[in-house]
Amino acid sequence: MAAISLTFAVFLVSLLSAEAEYQFQGVHGVLENGNRCVCKMQFSEWEFPVEKFEQLQGLSQNCVKSLEERKLEATFAEYKIPEFQAQIQNLSSQLLPFEAMYKQQLYHPLNFWTVRWELKRLSSEIAKTQSVPSSNTDLLLKVSTEMLDARLNVKNLQQHDKQNLLSMKDYLKIMKNRLESFSVYGKLHIGNCSGGILRNISEPVLAQLNPYGTSYHYGGWGMDSMPGSPQLYWVVALLSSNIYGNAIRTYTSYKNFLTAKSNIDISVKSSYTTPNAIQGPGVVVYNQSLYYNCYNTGQMCRFDMATKAITNVLLPDAGFNNKFPYCYYDCYGHTDMDFSVDENGIWVIYATEKNYGNVVFSKIDSISLVVLQTWKTKLFKKAVTNTFVICGVLYATRYISDTEEEIFYMYDTVTNQEAKNLNIRFVKYSPRVANIHYNPVDRKLYVYNGGYMVAYELLFY
Repeated sequence: MAAISLTFAVFLVSLLSAEAEYQFQGVHGVLENGNRCVCKMQFSEWEFPVEKFEQLQGLSQNCVKSLEERKLEATFAEYKIPEFQAQIQNLSSQLLPFEAMYKQQLYHPLNFWTVRWELKRLSSEIAKTQSVPSSNTDLLLKVSTEMLDARLNVKNLQQHDKQNLLSMKDYLKIMKNRLESFSVYGKLHIGNCSGGILRNISEPVLAQLNPYGTSYHYGGWGMDSMPGSPQLYWVVALLSSNIYGNAIRTYTSYKNFLTAKSNIDISVKSSYTTPNAIQGPGVVVYNQSLYYNCYNTGQMCRFDMATKAITNVLLPDAGFNNKFPYCYYDCYGHTDMDFSVDENGIWVIYATEKNYGNVVFSKIDSISLVVLQTWKTKLFKKAVTNTFVICGVLYATRYISDTEEEIFYMYDTVTNQEAKNLNIRFVKYSPRVANIHYNPVDRKLYVYNGGYMVAYELLFY
């Protein structure tokens, strides 16, 4: 309103100036026909300054419009600045646990991925706001400075991570040289099978709800992974606590499994208080035996479904009872110990304090459960959703969205080399992925996904 009043005042001053220029003209009358006074006037001297009025009117409208635009721009900046400050404060709070983890050498570069992405997006928004004229220049400059400080903090933390970042940099250099030595990527030998490296995953070839109902979100399922063994489909669903299980349901044919008929329920242990009960969803069946983490211990268990005998052996240094669970999207309870099968036999995947919480995986004897050989990675276990082994190559997944998962990592036991840029994505039915394992018999991937049993075809180079 003040801007319009000022413009109107200028307009009045201009009109008064125009009036002052013409109003003091003397006009004298002359008597004609004896009774009539006639005045002769020069109207050209009294013409209203229309052109000046139009110019002034246009100037007034432009001025008002400009002031309104500036007001909107200032409002936009004032609205965005508190939002930027809140986001920067949130990012700063996210860095605090990383600093603590750095002191204990327990973090991994993957932890910084989300923060770096948010910082980049926020920097872009601040740059757009700074390009708009505003009376809040000083405040915007302060926000921009805070933004720069946050980015420097992330950069400094990563630079001090000598074990992970520098070794990864060296590895990528080696990997690049290896890839460049082959004209066709498919000729690169990965693992100890002729199948090569995993290239892609199909759409689900099977998806159905587990036989126990929608409340059973944690468990595992699949087909007996022993080549040459009788066809046997199995399902293990953890009880309502999502911690332990005490039974396995089996089907002697694919048809029976699909129609949920002629199933056989086998009790592992009637009480979860015994150490031989099932703990966690990281289970697998190999040669008619169920492999799992023994309840409330750091032991591996093997349950022979034919004889009902249970073998239990301590897994050296392995974390248990949620010490090192899978945690990328949200922590998956009691996933400290995860079993997998490939063409070479059975594996167990876990983490240890000695390896700073990073993934360790061991080849074990299928009967005695004795550890045959162990590999230590630099992949932080709490930075992944799940893992599995194919042809002696460990693969790891991470959360992308509620309907999409990504295989992003591999470790080759033949060359002891790692890669973290696979970018193989596949669809899922629920955010939570409790169990993933590969079956060398049909070369499918079996996933227990939020209570759904899903299978995928695999494609290799």
